[in-house]
Amino acid sequence: MADPDESKNDNPAPASKRSKTTVLSLAFVTMFTMVGFAYMFSIVAGGREIDAVQAMNLASAQYVAGNIVVAGDLAERSGLDQLNEDHMELYPMQQFLIGAGTHARANQAVAPRDRHEQMEKALPYLQRAHDLGFPEGRDSEGHRMLGATLHAMGRHAQAAKHLKQAVEIDLTLRAELLPLLARSLASSITAKPDEALRTIVAHLEESSLDARRRSEAEILRIELLNQLKRYDDSLPVIARVEEDISSEVTSQMPWALQLRDQLSLQRGLARVGRVIEALPPSISAQLIAGVPIVAGRELPPETKAELNDVIKVLDQLQREADPKVAGSARLLVAQSYLLLNDPDLALARLTQARQQRPFDDRGLEGGISEIELLASRGMGEDVAQTSRYLVREIGQSQFLDFPEIVRENVKQRIIDAIAMLRGAGQFAPAVETATVTSPVLGVASSHSQAGIAYRDWGEATLAAGLGPGGELSRDASVLAREQFRGAGDAFAAAAKEQFDTEEYVPTLWLAIESYQKGRHFSRSAILLEDYLRYEERGRIPRALVAHGRALLADGNAKGAIDSLQTCIIEYDRDPMRYDARLLAAQAAADLGDRERAREWLEDNLSDGQLTPQSPAWRDSLLTLGEMLFAESLSQTLKSRELKWNERVEALRSTRPTLQLAMRRLDEAVKRYWPMPRTQTAAYSLARGHLLTAELPEVELESTELQDTARRGLSQKANAGRQAALDQFAMLSNFLQNQQRDSDLSDKQRALLRNSLIGQADTLRDMGRFAEAADAYRDMALRYMNEPASLEAFLGQSQMMRKIGRVREADLLIRQANVVLGRIGAQWDDEFDMVTRYDRAGWERYLAWMVERLDQGAQLTNQTAP
Repeated sequence: MADPDESKNDNPAPASKRSKTTVLSLAFVTMFTMVGFAYMFSIVAGGREIDAVQAMNLASAQYVAGNIVVAGDLAERSGLDQLNEDHMELYPMQQFLIGAGTHARANQAVAPRDRHEQMEKALPYLQRAHDLGFPEGRDSEGHRMLGATLHAMGRHAQAAKHLKQAVEIDLTLRAELLPLLARSLASSITAKPDEALRTIVAHLEESSLDARRRSEAEILRIELLNQLKRYDDSLPVIARVEEDISSEVTSQMPWALQLRDQLSLQRGLARVGRVIEALPPSISAQLIAGVPIVAGRELPPETKAELNDVIKVLDQLQREADPKVAGSARLLVAQSYLLLNDPDLALARLTQARQQRPFDDRGLEGGISEIELLASRGMGEDVAQTSRYLVREIGQSQFLDFPEIVRENVKQRIIDAIAMLRGAGQFAPAVETATVTSPVLGVASSHSQAGIAYRDWGEATLAAGLGPGGELSRDASVLAREQFRGAGDAFAAAAKEQFDTEEYVPTLWLAIESYQKGRHFSRSAILLEDYLRYEERGRIPRALVAHGRALLADGNAKGAIDSLQTCIIEYDRDPMRYDARLLAAQAAADLGDRERAREWLEDNLSDGQLTPQSPAWRDSLLTLGEMLFAESLSQTLKSRELKWNERVEALRSTRPTLQLAMRRLDEAVKRYWPMPRTQTAAYSLARGHLLTAELPEVELESTELQDTARRGLSQKANAGRQAALDQFAMLSNFLQNQQRDSDLSDKQRALLRNSLIGQADTLRDMGRFAEAADAYRDMALRYMNEPASLEAFLGQSQMMRKIGRVREADLLIRQANVVLGRIGAQWDDEFDMVTRYDRAGWERYLAWMVERLDQGAQLTNQTAP
């Protein structure tokens, strides 16, 4: 460390403006400089009492005498009280001296860890002294020490500012500080290598530089030229400097040998850099260790030869140079192997660089590059393991401070590697990597990256779980729900860390969306309360809709309507009002307020700005048709328990709702066929036609009808059944044709089964018994050894009995009993879902039917069929 600045102030303040304390301080400084440290120490050791002011003056004297560490210790032990008016003016001096003493102790430290700890301790004192104003005449020293400390801590942008000020105040510091300033400029977050280069060129113009310091400055110049990718400019400088130090190298001067190795490294860097710059640009290229990777790229033979030559030189440096140069050489060799399309050898060198001892910024670069290369090859588990190792090394290397530009670069490269894992479908390692790199990425960023990985994992699970007909498997649904909830937890944790930042609200929304996709509506509702409190007005509607959806899913239909109605009324021009009406209609239907639900759905359909092509219009149409049909079906079923005249009135009152339901369902089927939901609508439409036949059928029971009226009612009933039959046939034919090309989903299989039984039942009700028997037979054959075949056997048996083929009818009952025994246990859960009984019920029923057949055969002395 250079001696403190003792130059006189060119513009001293007038004596009349100096405080009494300052004058006394100067007097003490002069006295103790003259008397000497030995006498001062004798006063202290002699047991004399001295107050804080005297102690500070002693410390100042020691600083002037060059005993900087002692000065810092005395200032720290002075007992100065900054709340004491008499001491306040000395407080900046105390902070300055403590910081200066600690800074001097850091420069005396041998171990990097000790140096780092002392610099870290000095920084707050020097920063506080700067904020309060450096002591008079100590500005250049203060800026110099503060700049050097910030540089050592990796805070290069701030360091450059203070180093510039130190040089501007005291030009004699140029030779000492310009190289440090150049490095800070090149390493800052704003990275100004051009300015750094101009700074080091100015330094080289200093006439006082000896051969060694000039050569060291030239090395920095070369590094900056390479950083600026001015490789053709750096190579001649390298050759010239090699020639300048050739005699010292011949003399085996240690510093010259070190410079020679650094020059060899910089030449290799320039040669490899020229190869990289000459590569044809590719938008799809991935950057790994600074090398753009493109599959199938082949280098010219002369380029390969040059790279192999570079590798030979660098391999020698790895063996013989000091650890820092050797580490840089390994990284450069890895780049060369990547250019030669040999990732395995590149990976080996990167691993060696990461494992270098002591761990430093070269080990950091090796580890990050290794992570990139592993991620590009889809080796997720290895990425997570390497990340865990790297974070542990960084944590153990307490003296390793990332330069600002390196810190941000490392974060982004880890994030990019995690993105590569997600792109390769390596979601679990992506989550683990995001989690273990939290000390580097920061807690909020780590949680956010884990949330993105979980969310993408859930989306991928949903896509992979889609079966025939676009139906999602149950296992995939459960797994995706867990993954979306994991995303919600991660985003919520990130938002908590970002509460006082602009990222809080957007991240909170990601958590809400993820929870809703994971059907964790209660958790999303809690977060939505905060979101609605802080979000801008323009985005409130989507939050109100999400809040309504969450409350509706939790069974709070009334609360859901309150939230959704706010969106509908207060944001009547926002597109989210359509989704709000749709959800509000579902909530109103749950509350039994079907009229209100219908109004909201009709509003969506009649809104001039919503077209049939929009999902909201389509869903509103289908929901309205389904809701009206469900209401009609419910009222029709209830009417069957009434007396004849009451039943007729009930069916007549239901008819307008039923007709409206069928119009809406028919419109949806025609517009959106064959979407999965319209297939269900087509089945409901067929059942609706059957319901229309029920009123004329009941009216036919009247004994007061004339023949003309009776014929008319009979025609209406048959027309309804025929329309239902046609609709069942259309749906079943479509599904059977689709089944020939691909498997059907569970819902489609159910629709096909119900459509086939619907056809057969309708033919039966129309009195077309032979056709009905054929339909039941076809169904029995299709679903042989499945529960649905039992219903088909019974239906066919009834039809055979109707057309007089009693023996065949009895045989079908016995055949059904045999088939029941063949139906495997895997169908047990399906019996009561697709038939009238469970397995035990069928066993009892068919046993009773067979027993009746046996008894009948005994009574007639016939052989049982």
